[in-house]
Amino acid sequence: MPEPRKPDIAHGVPQVAVSSASTRVNRTGSWKYIRPIYRDQVAPCSQGCPVGVDIEGWMSLARENRLDEACDLLLRENPMPAVTGRVCYHPCEAACNRGSFDQPVAIHAIERMLGDLALGARIPRSGVRREESIAVVGAGPAGLACAYHLARLGYDVTVYEAESDAGGVLRWGIPEYRLPKDVLQREVQRIRALGVRFVFGTRIGRDVPFESLGEFDAVFLATGVQRRRPLGIPGEHLPQVFQGLQLLKAVNSGERPAIGRRVVVVGGGNTAMDCARTAVRLGAEATVLYRRGRAEMPANREEIEAALHEGVRFGFLAAPVEILGGNGLPDRQPLDAVGDTFNVFETHGMERMQLGEPDASGRRRPEPVPESEFRVPCDAVVTALGEEADLEILPPELQSRGGALHVSPLGNTSSTAVFAGGDVVEEPHTVAFALGSGKRAAIGIDHYLKLLDGLGADAVELGELRLGPAGNLSVTRWLENDPVQRRNPVNRVAEPADLNFAHFRHEPRIEDRLRPSYESRHDFGEANLGLARDEALAEARRCFNCGVCNGCEVCLVFCPDVAITRRDDGRFDIDYDHCKGCGVCAEECPRGAIVMTREGL
Repeated sequence: MPEPRKPDIAHGVPQVAVSSASTRVNRTGSWKYIRPIYRDQVAPCSQGCPVGVDIEGWMSLARENRLDEACDLLLRENPMPAVTGRVCYHPCEAACNRGSFDQPVAIHAIERMLGDLALGARIPRSGVRREESIAVVGAGPAGLACAYHLARLGYDVTVYEAESDAGGVLRWGIPEYRLPKDVLQREVQRIRALGVRFVFGTRIGRDVPFESLGEFDAVFLATGVQRRRPLGIPGEHLPQVFQGLQLLKAVNSGERPAIGRRVVVVGGGNTAMDCARTAVRLGAEATVLYRRGRAEMPANREEIEAALHEGVRFGFLAAPVEILGGNGLPDRQPLDAVGDTFNVFETHGMERMQLGEPDASGRRRPEPVPESEFRVPCDAVVTALGEEADLEILPPELQSRGGALHVSPLGNTSSTAVFAGGDVVEEPHTVAFALGSGKRAAIGIDHYLKLLDGLGADAVELGELRLGPAGNLSVTRWLENDPVQRRNPVNRVAEPADLNFAHFRHEPRIEDRLRPSYESRHDFGEANLGLARDEALAEARRCFNCGVCNGCEVCLVFCPDVAITRRDDGRFDIDYDHCKGCGVCAEECPRGAIVMTREGL
């Protein structure tokens, strides 16, 4: 019987079939029915910004230490980042997805650092010069924002302001310890350098008739709110009862009103916090009385904490019913003229409150507790109950009921092309919302005037201009000159479920540096010192860059088919001839920047 043939095992390697061609000839990608694509979404912070700023965009540039580009992107949408970095209550941070992982990114502190870097920057105007001229009534944040964007769009802008300088609530209503006036002045100077003309000491409707604005092609009303809301109790017109914004304006003007040693502030909003902290700096013991509980206070949490840090006391579930005068002290004499006799007022008939059913605001309605009156001795009372718009300057056809104007973001309010924004319309009374409304008005005015010239489409899709479905409008999108090139962009907001937290590590948030209270409560120097540059950049590196590819290479590393390659410009390409559609890249992507779609779509 013949012996079986032995295999040829020369050199210890059995003979096998070997192809000299690359495995790329086998197009395994033909097996798939779904494929991955890079798709940039909107970061939730960007949608949450009332100004309408691409926060993720400039945050990514700051993370890479490309600070000039970060400042440029920021200034395209926000004319006053050094201001908002200090006084905005940063709803962007409340929306930050990192809050679902550890702590939100300190966006305001990074914005403040960039804003301070940009204080000396000059902003170029549009190369296109428009023939039309625009009047802006009011030099508060809304009016300044509208003037800034219109000037950059090439329009001639004149701003009318009743006060002696620009800024509105920024100059007269926010204390120096929160917003140094030098910072504000340099932000305003940037707007002035664009060619915006200011006319101060001129109140439209009193010094100049409203009809005279007909010489302009469009008018933007941003008159803010001036009428105080009264307490509606006996004694509120006594000499030592101060209205909150009037007290703040006097102090911001350099005065030091005689308020005595004990001051009661009635109210629970941010103005009440500013008044109480100002009273402390004027040498008084300040007590805030609020008719609801702390949880219902409309003031920002950080402002409440700052007030507590500086020794302000709080009394909750209490409301005044009468203010009684004492020994007839003359109107606002200096402290040294009256000495110990300055104790002239006491809130009489203060009554305890209890919370009932929710009211129109959604908060539980305060209701008086029977037979619960008590007295609080004090030298002065400050009322901080909010203000209302004064619309008497307007023609009857532009006035509306309820103390506010109602306008479309991209439409004129009447045939005379009058637009309105800021606190005079129905939206939250904050600096950020005012800046955002001014930008919306600038886009609306530009759209309206271009329609008259036959230069624009008859309809504008707001969704195409918004940062997220509920976000503010982007002037960069309006001009179609976004320097941040997105890949297959969609106007969907990236949510925590879109992210892969396994690729991130916990890092503590870097908090603002605060002056110690034993220093800050005795002067009007800036109380919050923000972050140093290196701290701000370290905080920027905590950003997840939600919904946007930032070149982390996780997809490249995890692809089992080696079908992903990196280009010279830092972006990635997918070789669909060999990608089998397994979805590992989309599953592992830390930021939700890759999604699986059906083949052929």
